[in-house]
Amino acid sequence: MFNERLREPERILIIDDSPSNARVVAEALRGQAEVHHASGERAALGMARSLKPDLILLDIAVPDRDGRAVYHALKAMPQLRDVPIICITGQDADDEQLQALGMDGADFLRQPLSVQETRARIQTHLTLQRKARLLERAAQDMSDMRRYFPVFIAYWNADLRNISCNDAEGCWFGLPAADMAGLHARDALGADNYRAMAEPLRQALAGSDALFESRFSRPDGEAWYGRVALISRGANVLMMSISDVTDDKRTQHALFDERERARVTLNALADAVIATDDDGRVTFLNPIAESLTGWQFDDALNQPVDKVLLLRNSQGRALPSPTHLALAERRTVGLALDCELQQRDGGLLAVVGRAAPVMDHAGRPGGAVVVFHDVSEARAMAVRMTHLAYHDALTNLPNRILLQDRLLQALQQAEQSGERLGLLMLDLDHFQLINDSMGHAVGDQLLQLVALRLQQGLRPGDTVSRQGGDEFIILMPGLGTIEQAGMLSEKLRRLVAEPFRLGESRYDLSASVGISLYPDDSRDADELYRHADAALYHAKQQGRNHCRFFSGEIEDALLTRQALERHFRMGAKQESFLVYYQPKVDVEDLSTVGVEALMRWRKEDGDILAPAEFIPLAEKTGLILPLGQLVLRQACLDGKRWHDAGCDLHVAVNVSAMQIAEAGFCEQLRATLKETGMAPDRLQLELTESVLARDVELTMAMLSELKSLGVSIAIDDFGTGYSSLSYLKSFPIDVLKIDQSFVRDMLSDTSSGAIVAAIVRMAQAMGLSLVAEGVESAEQAHALARQGVRIMQGFYYGKPMPVEEMDRRLS
Repeated sequence: MFNERLREPERILIIDDSPSNARVVAEALRGQAEVHHASGERAALGMARSLKPDLILLDIAVPDRDGRAVYHALKAMPQLRDVPIICITGQDADDEQLQALGMDGADFLRQPLSVQETRARIQTHLTLQRKARLLERAAQDMSDMRRYFPVFIAYWNADLRNISCNDAEGCWFGLPAADMAGLHARDALGADNYRAMAEPLRQALAGSDALFESRFSRPDGEAWYGRVALISRGANVLMMSISDVTDDKRTQHALFDERERARVTLNALADAVIATDDDGRVTFLNPIAESLTGWQFDDALNQPVDKVLLLRNSQGRALPSPTHLALAERRTVGLALDCELQQRDGGLLAVVGRAAPVMDHAGRPGGAVVVFHDVSEARAMAVRMTHLAYHDALTNLPNRILLQDRLLQALQQAEQSGERLGLLMLDLDHFQLINDSMGHAVGDQLLQLVALRLQQGLRPGDTVSRQGGDEFIILMPGLGTIEQAGMLSEKLRRLVAEPFRLGESRYDLSASVGISLYPDDSRDADELYRHADAALYHAKQQGRNHCRFFSGEIEDALLTRQALERHFRMGAKQESFLVYYQPKVDVEDLSTVGVEALMRWRKEDGDILAPAEFIPLAEKTGLILPLGQLVLRQACLDGKRWHDAGCDLHVAVNVSAMQIAEAGFCEQLRATLKETGMAPDRLQLELTESVLARDVELTMAMLSELKSLGVSIAIDDFGTGYSSLSYLKSFPIDVLKIDQSFVRDMLSDTSSGAIVAAIVRMAQAMGLSLVAEGVESAEQAHALARQGVRIMQGFYYGKPMPVEEMDRRLS
């Protein structure tokens, strides 16, 4: 329809001297064709020659000329030979003449012309003309196609002799179509080429069409490839078409060679390679990938890649597939740093690698490739190298670098927590003699054994380090007491002193130890090293096989602490710890109304030490807890005995801050009262103001619980604290003890006298009992009595005395 619209209007030439016929034709074809009119033979032939009409209407009935001659003149023109001519005749036309013209292809219309008939005849011829032109054009197109289309087309008869061929120039097999006609296929195509197609030709002649590819050669020997189609066109005709696929074949060969080269390359790689399609299903594994994953190629083919390449992190959690991520994000994705491959049999391998998308010609991901390799050995080697960088190669102990790092961390933690930290330097005595006499091999073995013993003797958080030679350094964070450092150093020294055996030989070693402490004698790492080294030097100077602290003060305290603990452990039998009592006197009748229990320590040499000489150390080392319990129990036993003897007096016992802070102190006191039978209202607990100031809520709860037991609470050394008055309203206090420092100076110092007077008035106003400490003269006693103080305690009324002497005084 599109071509119909675009074609030019058909042209019709009327050769007629009568205008009426021209009008009839014009009317019949109005709007359908161009109608041209000519009269006279010369004018008609000229117009026909120039116009080249699609149809001619010729009036052959003109009386003054021969219309048949015009007809033949028109047919003689080459360009008009195929143009149909409709002859217009009269009613009396010569039948023979008309029949002669009809045999030449003419048609006829008789006058007078009818519009309908004229239109029908003309349209029929125009339609036939159009179809003829289309057939002619199709034939020409087919001829051009056969000639110029890049396909060899030939027809053969039943004897395989050539009927026709489109190879006019002889480009395919060296023979042009004209020379090939009539030749047998063997001669037309060449013997080698014919031999390659002999069997398919035989089958095609038998009626079986064939389609195949074959290798051909040109007359000059050049090889080419063709795709051959043999189609039977009946019993006697065979059509052959051959298209040149040499370029495709070469491309296929190149692709095959490239794929083979890639396959060999991938199989030869030391890395594992897995390829997938765009759905993440495995399409290729090289041998290394088979070995690492445990999957054979045939088993892994078309499996999901995350099933074949199953990745975990170092904690055992599954990792997302790098292949799917690479496909989704269209970028190269690296495997996680701590990635491990779970093999098909469950084994684990540390791997590194990356996945990348493979993009097609349109820029879309057509698949992905994962390349990875086993780094288990390399990672283990890295760990080993890192370990060697921070550990001694001989003993596997931390070296100086690692010790320094741990020391700095321990110092930072100790600074934040307020804990003590110790650094011990241990040196094997005269170890060089073993190296010189027995050889370094024996010396190295002994150093390894020493390292093992030292490790076995340490706490979990301690670090022992070999600094080189026969010197070891021990870091002890979180020390609760100085004693722990001394005990640990003695333990290590004893471990070293135990005999070592190598084969049949026995080796006896000894060690000198130097100790420095943070924050007691050192504030930083450098000082700790220097002080420990200095202490080690002193230990060696004193004859070796000794432990020495850097500070003489600390060392003395340690010796005292050791003796104190040893005596405490054996105190019940040897009576190393004694309870003395100082009387409290009612000045109105000079009667003893109470006693204060005071601790005394009898040393091995018989000297008796007052509390001021060992209680601070006991508080510092934590021994105040068992010592306080010892005094409390003994005071209750003596108080019960005196009460049973008829002495109505209070027994006061000092309670330290550590005892108050101890969670089970109230239960311990209840148990002690029950055990000894002491009446709770006869027991008075004396606390210093510093105890009250530590934790108000905790102390309030503790004092309330103590009061519930029935005991009374006294504030010792009242007036020396910085916030005493604020606590008097809050705490359940029964007694205030005026500190002896104010009593001692009250007569000579107006300020002290004023403080004493203020305390007395305040206690009286609040209904609290008063005890004046440190009364050493009658003047002090009279001055206090005048102010209303009745209970006094001090050397004027009696010094602290053993229980036997207090028994005699009370009796």
